[in-house]
Amino acid sequence: MTKPKNAGSLRSLQIVTGDLEENCYLLWVEGAKEAVVFDPGDEPEKIRAALHEHGLTPAAFVQTHCHGDHIGALTPLKAAFPNAPIYAPEAEREWLVRPLLNLSYFVGGSVTGPRADHLVSDGDLLELIGLKLRAIHVPGHSPGGTAYFVEDPQGGRPHLFSGDILFQGSVGRSDLPGGAGEAALVNGIRAKLFILPDETRVHPGHGPETTIGEEKEFNPYCGLGDGGIA
Repeated sequence: MTKPKNAGSLRSLQIVTGDLEENCYLLWVEGAKEAVVFDPGDEPEKIRAALHEHGLTPAAFVQTHCHGDHIGALTPLKAAFPNAPIYAPEAEREWLVRPLLNLSYFVGGSVTGPRADHLVSDGDLLELIGLKLRAIHVPGHSPGGTAYFVEDPQGGRPHLFSGDILFQGSVGRSDLPGGAGEAALVNGIRAKLFILPDETRVHPGHGPETTIGEEKEFNPYCGLGDGGIA
């Protein structure tokens, strides 16, 4: 678990969970008592401990996508906080309850979660904890892969929770069942994510934080600068 990052009024906390070292995130406004929980992938007790440490309760659980390594803690957390709704991509409405679709079956597991309370489509605005989270659908890694962009109400750097769409120096795998191929993923990143402000802090589903500007310049898979393939 890392320390919360401070920028303007927003606070974010990365919590690394499970064997695949998936990143769950908490997002909250300084001084508030509720947080958005992104992709609670595993180790629910670790996520609950982080919430308790910062005096927070979940306002909502928001899924960037519904692969097994991103949903494993949903069932116990939803049971503990039943009033917090689950938001999941429209294109993956059945993945939370079907291990074949969320791919946990293929690694010897049977991960399921509760059904989503709300289904999310491209361009939707999720109004949570006084913030507006804009859903940006970028398929390729999975059919419903959705990043969430949120601006800081106090003028700090904006945040993007990118799931397994965009990583530091890499992109999500596009050859898994439900993937759409690298070209679709890369084109989606360039068309929809690289138009965001360069200073946007990117919180990926695995690995360290980065920025839109860094990935535009240096990412070898989708970058637009000398470090990229374009």
